Amino acid sequence: MLCFIVLSGTLAVLSNEMDWLSNPAMRVTPSSVEGMNWQAVYARAQQEVPASTLRSIQAPLHPWYSAEVIYLDGDEQRHRLFFHPTTGEYLGDGRWQNWQRFFRMLHRHLMLPLTLGITVVSLFAVVMLAMLVSSLYIYKGWWKHFFRAPRWQHRQTRWVDLHRLVGVWSLWFLLIISVTGCWYLAERWGAGAPSPERLTASGAKSIANSLMPDTEHLALMLAQAHEKFPALSITRINFPQKSADALEIQGQADAILVRPRANFVSFEPVNGQLIQQHDGVSLTLHNRISEAADPLHFGQWGGMFSKFLYFIFGIFLTGLTVTGTYMYGMRVARISRHETKPRRRIWRRAGSQMKALGWVSAIGVMASVGYGAFTFL
Repeated sequence: MLCFIVLSGTLAVLSNEMDWLSNPAMRVTPSSVEGMNWQAVYARAQQEVPASTLRSIQAPLHPWYSAEVIYLDGDEQRHRLFFHPTTGEYLGDGRWQNWQRFFRMLHRHLMLPLTLGITVVSLFAVVMLAMLVSSLYIYKGWWKHFFRAPRWQHRQTRWVDLHRLVGVWSLWFLLIISVTGCWYLAERWGAGAPSPERLTASGAKSIANSLMPDTEHLALMLAQAHEKFPALSITRINFPQKSADALEIQGQADAILVRPRANFVSFEPVNGQLIQQHDGVSLTLHNRISEAADPLHFGQWGGMFSKFLYFIFGIFLTGLTVTGTYMYGMRVARISRHETKPRRRIWRRAGSQMKALGWVSAIGVMASVGYGAFTFL
């Protein structure tokens, strides 16, 4: 189960890139992009679906990505539309349940009910943190293994040395993943930080009465956002979803390790009157810890560099769970360093020693993957 959770998290790191590869509508030529034209995308989106169904516009994650619009259909189901970020040209659509959603839900709560799934997954973070602390105590002089080449002569020494070598280089990664995972557990069971207060739009009456702004008022709101919050690099616009909701412009500013929702400017959706401005630097320590969890856990803090770094070390960590199980199997099977035994015996012995826990883990993994495949595919 631990191996499955780590592997699904590793794939979740690059899940947006999987969507980019699998959906041509998400791709644009970087040389054709000259900034994000929010008004053009907004105007073109209204030609595809009614304005009242629009929920958000997302700026491209990278220069080679298209802009994304989320809307609701008649059954209140979310869908995606993709547009050229500069010209507003419609490029195609996409399902709400994409690779990013699949791996996010699989890694976050194993497709189980939210509280149960997050608890199960996060408890493994507690186990990982305990393994990290205990390994520093068990392996005396662990810092000497950073540049020690593995001994390849015998099976046991080869696996042990490889395990230690990868382990010491992955300590920083394991610490970040396990600590943030423990935070998710605490957050789910009452330690979550309260969200900053959102003021309502006093002039709003009903979503049925067309609270969506026209293109001119949207341009006015964007201009005000730049004027009132110069440090804000806009990444998202959230449209009102119900009565008295404000239109909210989000992005990144001076605060580090926060999600875009921490920095926002909100407006009356119809007349463009400024309602509220919030800077992430004003968050409490509790809020900053909560905001930092996702960027740190998924490697979003440094763009593609940090995501690829996390992916590589995620593979390393997945390998550690495999080599750890193999070493355990060699020990319980009493394989000497000079003995040549089939690898199948080692894995069989390791599995048999796990007993009921092994069956529960295997059934849980198969059920999660099966439910995910049924739901998403």
